[in-house]
Amino acid sequence: MPIQPVHQRDKVSSYQSLRSLYEQNITVNSIAESLDTCHLHDDAAHIKNMMEKKDYDILGVEDNGIVIGYVVRDELKEGICKDYYRSFSPTELVSESTSLLHTLFIFKENERIFILEGNRITKVVTLADLQKPPIRMLLFGLISLLEMHLYRIINEYFPDDSWKKHLNPKRIQFTEDLFALRKARNEGIQLSDCLQICDKRDIVLNEDPLREQLGIETKTKGKYFFKKLEELRNNLAHSQDINTENSWNETFFLIEQTENILEECEKIK
Repeated sequence: MPIQPVHQRDKVSSYQSLRSLYEQNITVNSIAESLDTCHLHDDAAHIKNMMEKKDYDILGVEDNGIVIGYVVRDELKEGICKDYYRSFSPTELVSESTSLLHTLFIFKENERIFILEGNRITKVVTLADLQKPPIRMLLFGLISLLEMHLYRIINEYFPDDSWKKHLNPKRIQFTEDLFALRKARNEGIQLSDCLQICDKRDIVLNEDPLREQLGIETKTKGKYFFKKLEELRNNLAHSQDINTENSWNETFFLIEQTENILEECEKIK
């Protein structure tokens, strides 16, 4: 059953505007740290000792006032920093205007990135910085956007609460009880406003044409995606580490999947 466009275009536009806030207006600078430096001919053991005291993993290396590379604390031994410094790889360098969302995907291939301000490298971002509040806000925002889109689509696709056919009696009762509670508070809502993310998941996955429109290949893959998404949301909501059980690569893949489904949601107007 294709979704017929009614009065949803304005909603899609407003969601896209909200999404652009995360994609364009919050940049890598919001999580970057200033890059302290040493000199090419500094004693490596002395620099390592200084890095341990300051808890630095990375330190920029200057030559004639220009930052030409960096040293990694655990690699420093005897000799001078020149013996250990790494030149910057092009994949490690990003503009200060790089969006926070794009920054996440860059970390799929890098352990750290360096920020170019004009033609000078001034800041660094490591995996540890991905736990900072701007990243957490970004990820929670993306998950919330997906929920908003699913709510909109479910309302359009299933008139008169016909989505109930995809939920078991216990979930329907929970939704109706919550609806009654919120109505008693004089909230102007409808029953679908009380659907939880697990309900939206089941409705979408059990309606094959809708699932396919959203680019979800199978129910099994869809259930796994939503399970991981809910785990991530719970970690964010309870101030836990973003990837307490998964590697960062799995987290990046989950975010990429979320982005893909959001794009498909936006096509449904």
